[in-house]
Amino acid sequence: MSHSFRWASFAAGLGLAATQAGAVTINFDDLAAGSTLSNQYASLGAVFSPNAFSGPGSSASGEPWASNSSIVIADAQGPNVGSLVSSALVNGNVLRSFPGWLSENGDSSFLVSFSTPVTSFSAVFADVTEFADVTIWAYDGATLLGSVSGTSAGEFTLSFAAAAITSVAVRPGNYFDYVAVDNINFAPVPEPGTYLLMGLGMAALALRLRNRA
Repeated sequence: MSHSFRWASFAAGLGLAATQAGAVTINFDDLAAGSTLSNQYASLGAVFSPNAFSGPGSSASGEPWASNSSIVIADAQGPNVGSLVSSALVNGNVLRSFPGWLSENGDSSFLVSFSTPVTSFSAVFADVTEFADVTIWAYDGATLLGSVSGTSAGEFTLSFAAAAITSVAVRPGNYFDYVAVDNINFAPVPEPGTYLLMGLGMAALALRLRNRA
């Protein structure tokens, strides 16, 4: 392997380390089935709250936004989750229980608020029928950065990336569709020390290549 290739690989590794520094995955497996999700992951930088939206809805169901969204943890192997037992993308515990979905009075939504801004967010959705109504909205404060919706039924991951995301609103399907949510992943904005490490690494690379010229 040439020296230049090794240094190029090192530089790429620094960039990847900055992107993945402090990345967090929440899969709910540490919570008991039946738990209502709220601030259990505050120490990881994320707080969950129901009813991100209110008023008239905008989905294919024609229903308003629910005022009693249920963000309850369920066992993916349990009887209330049905076909999710064979789902490839989710296992263990998932967000939302079947009985909770039945009691909601419209399209559900929940909000993930971050204690410090993040640069990326993703979540896995499974058992989806009304895929176009599975949507995530990313915000920086009160500013909407953008949204992403599902494009096919079944199981998929929705992702969004930006320089600074302070909260993400999630609609896990509409009133007529039970959808399980799992494997929420987010990456906090890298600490200044990470950027310093990248800068030092790139400077060393430049010096090395200049000396070889």
